[in-house]
Amino acid sequence: MIRKSLMIFAIVSIALVIMFGPGTADAMLSFAPADFIPASDIEEREEFHQTYPLTGNGRVSVENLNGFVHVKVWDRDAVQVDAVKRANRRDRLDEAKIDVYATPESIRIKTVYPDRDQIFTDDEKGRYNNPATVDYTLTVPRKARLESIELVNGSLEVDGAEGSVKASSINGKVSARNLSGETRLSTVNGNLDATFTLLTETSPISLGSVNGNVTLIIPSDSSATVRAGTVHGDINNDFGLDVDHGEYVGHGLNGQIGNGGPRIKLSNVNGTISIKRAQDGKKLSAAVSLQSNKAKQKDKLKELTEARRAAAAQRAQNAEDRLEAQQAAEEQRRATRQLRESQREIQREVEQAIREAQREIERAQREIQLETERQVREMRMENRGFGRGTGRGSGRGEGVGDARLLDRESKSFAVSGQARVNVGTFDGAVTVHGWDKSEVMYTATKRAGTEDELKQIEIESEQQGSTVSIIAKSSQSAGSAAVDVYVPRGANLHVSSDDGQLNIEGVSGRITLRTGDGSIQVSDSKGQLEANTGDGHIRIANFDGQVDARTGDGAIALEGKFTELSARTGGGSITLAVPADSNFTVETNAEAISNEGLNVSEDIAPSPRLKRWRVGHGGQVFVLTTGDGKIVLRNL
Repeated sequence: MIRKSLMIFAIVSIALVIMFGPGTADAMLSFAPADFIPASDIEEREEFHQTYPLTGNGRVSVENLNGFVHVKVWDRDAVQVDAVKRANRRDRLDEAKIDVYATPESIRIKTVYPDRDQIFTDDEKGRYNNPATVDYTLTVPRKARLESIELVNGSLEVDGAEGSVKASSINGKVSARNLSGETRLSTVNGNLDATFTLLTETSPISLGSVNGNVTLIIPSDSSATVRAGTVHGDINNDFGLDVDHGEYVGHGLNGQIGNGGPRIKLSNVNGTISIKRAQDGKKLSAAVSLQSNKAKQKDKLKELTEARRAAAAQRAQNAEDRLEAQQAAEEQRRATRQLRESQREIQREVEQAIREAQREIERAQREIQLETERQVREMRMENRGFGRGTGRGSGRGEGVGDARLLDRESKSFAVSGQARVNVGTFDGAVTVHGWDKSEVMYTATKRAGTEDELKQIEIESEQQGSTVSIIAKSSQSAGSAAVDVYVPRGANLHVSSDDGQLNIEGVSGRITLRTGDGSIQVSDSKGQLEANTGDGHIRIANFDGQVDARTGDGAIALEGKFTELSARTGGGSITLAVPADSNFTVETNAEAISNEGLNVSEDIAPSPRLKRWRVGHGGQVFVLTTGDGKIVLRNL
């Protein structure tokens, strides 16, 4: 009845406009039927309730165009999907489909609309034609991996997830609570809040927004490495870290909380960044701000240039003052000549000052380039130690080129059983060789610009049973210390450097490698390997066993026989070389792969955003993820 009345009213109005003009139709509004109700006030509604089996650490992905998503957890190996569809018209409600693809290992949920524009409007007449909205409430296993949650118009809430979380929203708030795994959250228009109950070294965190505030809450006694930056917005924190303010726009923060740990990256364009401690009653971790060598060089160069310019200007002023004192009329001609000569002298002094300043600039640039090429920047490392005994080497310093000093020291430890070796340096490369001796031996090369800086560099070595720790420290964080170590082949390793290169060869134990921006190279080794670098490349050659390799932007090259494999890079390519008779499955986000000599066929993928390729007869899934690089498979 309502729709029929609306149609009759519209036809009569059009006829009156044609016959008598536009004003007549406006007058007809007072004659609308008494029972007329705007169609936009009538809501069509439909509910969806289903439960699907899923392993405890299975993968979950969601795509939703219009509507919110709320994710909570339980202790069951299943996913419960509760959804509510809403629209002002029945045909609009029916055209929105809930598409679910579920296997025991993964579940993909997607709201599907017909291939036409899906535009929302608040206009009274236009609202009647708005597309349907779908609101989801998902209950997932506690340790499930939220692999991909993508929203366009709607907010997101996640509560209690212990697995990895990757989610984003274009127009809507993102709120995540009680997290403890690897996390990557972003929003364009909306605030972003994330609370963590636990931070682990192998679980990095990345939070970002364009138009909205970003708030991170972590335990008071946390250990982490934090980088934050904004274009238009303040940065504040509860841990006392210094904030660098840009000359024109932008703010930045770079620091270490506690003993360092997972890498936390926070970014914002138009909004603030807040790093807060949890109200947990725990003792607040100590924190230290880190400043890059480039920033120090820039400040030093600026001060030097200003000082030289000021000195040249002062000399010019002094020369002019001397000339003005010569007032005798009979010496006017000579005074004029002296003035001209002084002006030429001033010009020469100014030119000389400019040349000296330019030379200082070029010298500073060369120093920065050398620092960049050997990838050494500041790092503060703390070592808790493993036993009572402390080994401290000694060596003889000798001068080298460019006014730098060098000192070497060596020490060895006899070990029994499987050795566990921990090596770290505040600034420098680390090289580890495997050999057939039941002995750990190291040589540390210390470099500094002054005797005082050289004395501040210490190599602390400790042993407790079969555990050996070798840590390079400097109270001034000046100079560098490169460490070369020989260990038993079956040793377990933990090696770290903030920016230095890591090289491992001939080791067959559990190997953990961490560097901020340096490259990682592993050769002729086997066992279980975990390699992580901020921006450097990773090369693994002739390896037998399990590998987890991650880099922010470098290339990854893998060669050997792998039982388990996971490789991830932000922008570089991934090359995998294996024997021709290998059998495994490759899962990747790349649209295609480049195959050179292997038996490869496409397989069914668990998500539209992923591809799977069966090598040989298939089998164990190797995950290769790249931002915009390519995937290459080769035959050894």
